[in-house]
Amino acid sequence: MIECIVCKNKKIELFKIIHEKKYWHCINCEAKFLDKKNYINAINEKKHYSKHNNFIKDPGYRKFLSKLSEPLKKYISINDFGLDYGCGYAPALADIFKEDGFIIDIYDPFFFPNENVFLNKYNFITCSEVFEHLFNPYDEFFKLDALLECNGYLGVMTSFMPSDQEFEDWYYRRDPTHVVFYNEKTFEVIASQMEWNLIIPSKDIIIFKK
Repeated sequence: MIECIVCKNKKIELFKIIHEKKYWHCINCEAKFLDKKNYINAINEKKHYSKHNNFIKDPGYRKFLSKLSEPLKKYISINDFGLDYGCGYAPALADIFKEDGFIIDIYDPFFFPNENVFLNKYNFITCSEVFEHLFNPYDEFFKLDALLECNGYLGVMTSFMPSDQEFEDWYYRRDPTHVVFYNEKTFEVIASQMEWNLIIPSKDIIIFKK
């Protein structure tokens, strides 16, 4: 039986088949997610990430990432220990925090697979353009929760879903590595299940407090 990969609810319905790709819709949290049979393999996934034109010191890329770093910095202090989770091959967000005096680790399963981070506890964790790639987000939430100190913050950036009518042509859906999509209701359900407090400072930006 199909269940929601975000909240594990079994109230699932077929949303749409687009170019032979099957998408499901969760009645409970409103997430939409790709059928697992349509996932690309790890080799092609890494190849796709390697095509991204992201550079650590690129001003445009850093400005884009500041949409997450700036609101998150309002809740943390300079002595806090952070983790950029899913940083990709160019960890510019971690570099931004380092320039501001923060100590921050980096982790990415493809480019920086440092398993030692799972032995630590962090005051804040960032996930910029990560949540849409997660094959098992429900399990990842518990992994992140275990890494967070009590009263720690998890900052997330991901594009909120458009209307159902716009979904098929949405650029975010067309990325072959994007398998799950969220709206505000989805994050409300996540926060409730994880017993996190939810802050939405702006569109596409989520801050959870443990």
